[in-house]
Amino acid sequence: MTSSNFPPAQFAPRRAFMLTAAIGASAALLPLPLYAQEVLNQLLKPATPDQVKAVIDGFLDGAEPVNQGLKLTMPVLGDNPAAVPLKVVFEVPITPELYCEELIILAEGNPYPLACRFNFTPLAGTTEVAVRLRLIESQSVSAVARMSDGQFILARQAITVTAGGWGM
Repeated sequence: MTSSNFPPAQFAPRRAFMLTAAIGASAALLPLPLYAQEVLNQLLKPATPDQVKAVIDGFLDGAEPVNQGLKLTMPVLGDNPAAVPLKVVFEVPITPELYCEELIILAEGNPYPLACRFNFTPLAGTTEVAVRLRLIESQSVSAVARMSDGQFILARQAITVTAGGWGM
């Protein structure tokens, strides 16, 4: 005696197979979000001090920077780390003989510390840069300038961020 509520006996193995396949597929896909989070954490890992030093040393090419002549202005507390305003201004007079050839800005705690690179000519007259940086954590931000006479100028400032701007 069969009831209309139960499937015919010939469909029972098929339904059991489908149920098992669905459970297996769900179990197989379960670790993917966990794996994706692990990959994301690896990508968003801050740069090591050695990586930051390598970028700075590559730019300085053995020269010793001075700490006067470059003013780095940014907030001490970054309440919106996705867009932290930053301004770099030269305090030395710019002349056709002495000008900034190249300026780099480093966010030392970000996964990729080199945030910006700018090139200038003597026709610029003055050298001012204003940008917004995305910061992953509280860190130091540096600006390093190469002058036309071969001198390097360094400015550094620390900033505290309230929450990471990289989705953290």
